[in-house]
Amino acid sequence: MAAPTTATEFLAIVRQSGLINETTFREYFRHDEDLPPEPSACATALVRAHLLTPFQARHLLAGKFRGLSLGPYRILNQIGQGGMGAVYLAQHTELDRQVALKMLPADKAKDKLAIERFKREARAAAALDHPNIVKVFDVFHASGLYFMVMEYVAGKDLETVIKESGALHFATAIAHVLQTAAGLQHAHEKGFVHRDIKPANLLLSKSGTIKILDMGLARSFEARDQVTEQLDQSALAGTADYVSPEQSLGMPQDQRSDIYSLGATLYTLVTGRPPYRGNTAQLLMQHQFAEPPRMSKRLKSTVPEALNDVIGRMMAKKKDDRYQSADEVIDALTPFVSGGESGVTSDTVTVRRGTTKSLPRPQDPSHPKHWSRRRWATLAGILVLTLVGVGGWILASGSSKPRGQSAQQNNGPGPAPAPSPAPSQPEPIPEKRVQMAGYDAAIGNDGMMPSF
Repeated sequence: MAAPTTATEFLAIVRQSGLINETTFREYFRHDEDLPPEPSACATALVRAHLLTPFQARHLLAGKFRGLSLGPYRILNQIGQGGMGAVYLAQHTELDRQVALKMLPADKAKDKLAIERFKREARAAAALDHPNIVKVFDVFHASGLYFMVMEYVAGKDLETVIKESGALHFATAIAHVLQTAAGLQHAHEKGFVHRDIKPANLLLSKSGTIKILDMGLARSFEARDQVTEQLDQSALAGTADYVSPEQSLGMPQDQRSDIYSLGATLYTLVTGRPPYRGNTAQLLMQHQFAEPPRMSKRLKSTVPEALNDVIGRMMAKKKDDRYQSADEVIDALTPFVSGGESGVTSDTVTVRRGTTKSLPRPQDPSHPKHWSRRRWATLAGILVLTLVGVGGWILASGSSKPRGQSAQQNNGPGPAPAPSPAPSQPEPIPEKRVQMAGYDAAIGNDGMMPSF
């Protein structure tokens, strides 16, 4: 439909969209003539009355109304864009609940491989029920497109966090990774390996909870998943900065592949950059042969030497040399954020199938109560890891080291970023920058849903 040239034409499109209940509309405007005669000004008035969102108004001003109302869902905004589709914030009108709608791109809606991967993501996520994994509620097909209804998480992904705030304090990074490991342990116990763990797929909610998203590459490592295995024969799963050696070679993968990617993710969170640098081919070669670079000497604040050894084991080239489960990763990392040496003032880490472990407030090291048995046990454990690391360093002393690079490091624990302030209503409606559900998308006049 052509863009409206009068308020009357604009209101006709608004009514066709099904976004506004006529009774509610009349509570604000008794007559259509009460609105400005120019379409843009009319749209602005409806936005100010909270009858439309800026995103909806831009579509309607362009003459596009199909797809803004999908069954019980009303599209409020676009909150993300990825390779497997756009993500929209939507409102369930009957339940009065906000959800995230992930839409398979229109150009892939007829592609068998894309549709099967989309459904696989939904099946994998729907089979999991854990506080550290984004929930999937439903999948439906409308207007020739496929949609996935997901839990809406207000926050930012960790890639956005480190881009905006720099590298995290090691204890904060570990707290995030512990929650991720707890979610992965649940997925692994259900027979699923994620295959694309990276900061961009870890959402940090406003409450401080980490949520794993994007199960688009998830695969069951049991024999029953032969169909999706055939679909992946010609595809490289994962992201080059975080991919495990076996993934890049197309070899069998299991939970230890996720542990490798989680180790690379932890390195990135602490240093502000991935472990290796180069083009895709160079990255894949380094994941095959290069030892993980050690962190302590390139950061402003001191990182425990033993943490290098834990990351080194998580990123071991051979699967048998890594931690064999996410539970083992939790055991290895927990001492770094317990006993008060973490510098974390308050936090709650979800560990082991949904139970919670509260991180204590730091104490004065000179206080006699600070030197508890648990403290001594923690220090003894770190000492053992350090000795193991020294031995490994001696054996690997002939290996090449990556070029030095400065990394921004927070001296403090790096709490979760404060939510962005609500933007004021513009007139006319300009580009609006939103940061929701872990995505940072600029929505301007080109931020349109595809035509239905």
